[in-house]
Amino acid sequence: MHIFGILDTFLMDKNLNNLFVISSPSGGGKSSLIEALLSDPNAKKLSLSISFTTRMKRSNEKNGKNYYFIDDNEFKKKIKNNDFLESAEVFKNFYGTDKKTTEEMLKTKDLLLELDWQGAFNIKKQFTSVKNIFLIPPSFNILKSRLKKRGTESEDSIIMRLSAAKEEISKYPFYDFLVLNDDFEKALSDLKNIILKKTSKKEFKTRVSENLLKNLLD
Repeated sequence: MHIFGILDTFLMDKNLNNLFVISSPSGGGKSSLIEALLSDPNAKKLSLSISFTTRMKRSNEKNGKNYYFIDDNEFKKKIKNNDFLESAEVFKNFYGTDKKTTEEMLKTKDLLLELDWQGAFNIKKQFTSVKNIFLIPPSFNILKSRLKKRGTESEDSIIMRLSAAKEEISKYPFYDFLVLNDDFEKALSDLKNIILKKTSKKEFKTRVSENLLKNLLD
């Protein structure tokens, strides 16, 4: 993985709405939980920022809904034009968050970004009030099972993603909230408390134990 770095800060947190970042290892269940969160009637003032990526579109994905799928040349052109708030290479594919869109959306709504730890680090350095959320899997066996269930990953790809997952989970101290995704409804409830009810870091009671983190990182 390679971080392209933080682009020039283009606005301050002042007078903006709430910004949230959700991260997880591959197979951590981000997409399903985010979809369910956005369908909640209380999420009318919450929007999801759609990232640009050079990776191939999966059969169940739609351009403009899951990602904006572009080729390498288009992506490099956008970097040159300083179009991205942050960008990074993950598993040999490029990902980037559009600067102008983020600025406009934050003026009117709370905004949710679905990013890996690299993107989360970059955003935190530019928006000090951002709330970073990490989805923790209950075990690597379950993570592996979820990746296989996708039906889109080769065995080599699954091994690579599981290997990267340990490094990703090791970044947990950087995050404001740890959400255990062992049960869909419980994880969704935790996300609603953080994002829709604005539960503070101090008030939030995580279900992620120290023993679980130790087992995942050993």
